[in-house]
Amino acid sequence: MKRILFTILIAITCSTIWAQQPGKAGDREERIQAYRIAVYTEVLQLTPDEAQSFWPLYNEYSDKREAMQRELRGGRQIDGMSDAEVETYIQKFYDVRQRELDLEKELGQKLRKVLPVRKIAKIPMAEREFREALVKKLQEGRENRQMKQRNK
Repeated sequence: MKRILFTILIAITCSTIWAQQPGKAGDREERIQAYRIAVYTEVLQLTPDEAQSFWPLYNEYSDKREAMQRELRGGRQIDGMSDAEVETYIQKFYDVRQRELDLEKELGQKLRKVLPVRKIAKIPMAEREFREALVKKLQEGRENRQMKQRNK
């Protein structure tokens, strides 16, 4: 019963946040994060106690992973690089990928203390469902804005 109420509360919060008018980039990030929480909570079937332990660990992992991804961004286009720069980029790419894998393993070890192993195994599924659902929502929003512009 608690889990059902918790899921309903997350869904209501998420839908309320998502329904707000688009504003600043921070607002959009908050809505996306709320949607992530709703999807992961549903897919992983997190209890309130599990969610309370899971999210700080997952958010720390996510922040570190994003920082690693930023290392690969911001460079010049590969076509504009010299061969030596491309070699350096490739090595950096593989180094970052290895560190991401190590970070994932570390997350798994930390989560073993707070979640059953079956729920940990479902994290990639939750990530995939979240990405697919988010892309779908963004496409629907874009289509709705285009239709509104046509009707003006």
